[in-house]
Amino acid sequence: MTVLVIIGILLTMILPVFEQLKGKAERAACLTNLKSLYVAADAYLGQQGHWPQVAPGLLQSDSKEYARQWQEALQPYGIGLKNFICPTVQRTTKNPDYQKLENRRVDYLATPFDDNPLSPRKYPTHPWFAERGDVHGDGNLVIFTNGETKSLAEIVRDTGGPPRAR
Repeated sequence: MTVLVIIGILLTMILPVFEQLKGKAERAACLTNLKSLYVAADAYLGQQGHWPQVAPGLLQSDSKEYARQWQEALQPYGIGLKNFICPTVQRTTKNPDYQKLENRRVDYLATPFDDNPLSPRKYPTHPWFAERGDVHGDGNLVIFTNGETKSLAEIVRDTGGPPRAR
């Protein structure tokens, strides 16, 4: 009986550590997805001469079409459907099959730019992609023009306040 109690106590101490490790691994996978999207968008921009012209209004009116257009735009540059899926969101939504058309989505939203080839690179700290929600506990993850990734909490800490519109 004593051994069972000790094992129970040890399990209750170890389980939170495993949850923390799983959260860190999912965050790392999410950052990898953002970096992959960045590399593909940069290649698209270099080859096509403009940012993918996906209408941001589609996100509100037809999010599956928005997802389809982004996925098709970056697919020639090595991006698969999985690169648009945050592992934490996938787990918390009970792992829907994102390859099925009815479950198609993007968990990273792109900043819309015009078709001027210089617009996406105008400012080195302009966001290119941002995570849809704060699912890792320190704010949405963002990747910038210069390839740097930060969480919203890091951005606020580094700038001394929330981002302001210019």
